[in-house]
Amino acid sequence: MSLVLTKAALALKNAEENFQVVKFEAHKPKKKAILENQDKVEAGNVSEQKKDADLKRIRHEIVRFGMSGFDHTKKEEAKIALAVSLGAKPPKRPYVNYKELMAKRKEEKVKDQQEKQLMKSKTILQTVSKKKKGTKNDVGHFLSNYGKVQKKDLKQDSKKDKGNKKKKRSKMNI
Repeated sequence: MSLVLTKAALALKNAEENFQVVKFEAHKPKKKAILENQDKVEAGNVSEQKKDADLKRIRHEIVRFGMSGFDHTKKEEAKIALAVSLGAKPPKRPYVNYKELMAKRKEEKVKDQQEKQLMKSKTILQTVSKKKKGTKNDVGHFLSNYGKVQKKDLKQDSKKDKGNKKKKRSKMNI
């Protein structure tokens, strides 16, 4: 029985002959000046980032110091507000019975209606005491300087025009 030689079998026989050595050489930059300039730019960005981080840290410390002077309840509210401003989820609303909630809303509506009525009565009293002064022809700010043409004036002008036309016609015919 004959054996079929495969590429793998041939490679094992000739392994020493086919062995190749590869040496890695790192790429060396051609210009060092370009890299130095980039390092300076990056150093400038890093210093700006450090300044920003320092300012944020200072603001945070100021807020914490301000919270230290609050009462216990206000301090907890301030801590919650700070956490929310930093990205935390706000706390859930406390549970309120539906019937109580509806009763509160009805009371608020009644209060709003009463306030509106009070405001209306105050405005009515103020408008009654003030009387408008002005002419009958007042049409606004623009026409107040010029006035309005009345019908009487138009009728008189048209009568004058008719008389002038008759005279002019009679002269032309002659």
